[in-house]
Amino acid sequence: MFIFRPLLISLGLLISANTLAREVNVTVPLDYGLIRNVLISQLFTGEGQSARLWKDGKECSFLDLSNPQIAGQNGQIKIDNDVHAKFGAKMGGKCMTLVKWNGILETLQKPTLDKTGTVLSFPVTSTNAFDSKGQKLDIAQLQDLLQQVVAPKLADLKIDLNKSRDDIIKTLLPYVPAEDSEQLHDAVNSLRFNGVKVDDKNILLNLGFKANVKPADTHPVDALSADELLQWQTIWQDWQASLEKGIDQLPLTNEMAANRDTLHNVLQNAGTAFEQGLTVDHEKDHDPVRQFINESWDQLAPLLRSVSQQLPGAESLRYLTLIAATDLMYEVESIGSPFGLEISANGLRKIVRSYIKHNAGQAS
Repeated sequence: MFIFRPLLISLGLLISANTLAREVNVTVPLDYGLIRNVLISQLFTGEGQSARLWKDGKECSFLDLSNPQIAGQNGQIKIDNDVHAKFGAKMGGKCMTLVKWNGILETLQKPTLDKTGTVLSFPVTSTNAFDSKGQKLDIAQLQDLLQQVVAPKLADLKIDLNKSRDDIIKTLLPYVPAEDSEQLHDAVNSLRFNGVKVDDKNILLNLGFKANVKPADTHPVDALSADELLQWQTIWQDWQASLEKGIDQLPLTNEMAANRDTLHNVLQNAGTAFEQGLTVDHEKDHDPVRQFINESWDQLAPLLRSVSQQLPGAESLRYLTLIAATDLMYEVESIGSPFGLEISANGLRKIVRSYIKHNAGQAS
């Protein structure tokens, strides 16, 4: 049960998109709120964010978990779940309740890497159950069920790099020049977990990767032709329409809802800056693409972090990817230019041409 697969894909995109020329280690913090969103979207899919983890064949006995709460504790993650359990027997065609128990199941789970550095798992190291008054569970049958059925299912959570490498490559390939596609494959295949730690707010994943890197090409790249610009405008209009719809559908609280206009404005400014970068020659110190990133990020990043806490699992992790990738941008460019690309008008022109060429190949 690969609960965290959407998370892995997002992390893979972040790391592979910023591959460097040497062995590089990057620490990526995974907020517990984001992990909880993923857990709910993948496992707690029943009514009221619940999961029925066991039932008998007569529908008279069952065990439900709900409302998971995740935190860090002494180097492990602690997951508290509401428990609703009932044991019954069928008599005269009806279920008679014999035992009913409500309380909290607390599991401590130790993030653990396998020997290859490609699988992160969360084995359970301890389980405790308490009723609403804080009294420990003393029902032997229910204790056995929690140990033998529930704990193994929670322990089956995994982040498996091997299951996402193809997805990472497929997603990134349209944006990478054809001559650098082999480098992309090598970079993704080198991706490994090098370490994992837990603090009060996050799981801290240390990821390592290798790739050859080109020095940044400072030679001017030709502006888009009229035909290329028309193709780009069609692509951007489709993207913008999708993003605008997504912004309008964000489930924001009243306090955050006022920031929809900010998101819309940033998107409009992006379209203007990108088209200027693609079509107009400019001095290096007045690069419209870089200026847009520099001027917008301080305003946008805190908003995205707040918004991400209110979204379902996969969507919230896309925001995490954007935030982390942009935070790393300056560090990456200080070392070199991944896949010969850079955050600039020059870099954008290369990316757009690669994407247009890829689309043309897909259509033929």
